[in-house]
Amino acid sequence: MMKTYAVVFQNQRTGKVAMDKFTGLNEGEARGSFRECYRHENYTILATVEVPEIEKREKVVG
Repeated sequence: MMKTYAVVFQNQRTGKVAMDKFTGLNEGEARGSFRECYRHENYTILATVEVPEIEKREKVVG
């Protein structure tokens, strides 16, 4: 099952920290997608965290 991961990373040239979300089967796949997407600069991944799914509830009209 595909999961969404938040990847927190730092640009090594500017020092700026940012976050982006990637979908994958596991954390390693999400990190691989990050590396493909951000391959044009030198980044260090600081953390990778699974984003929990939030169930949508239907509004009950009474």
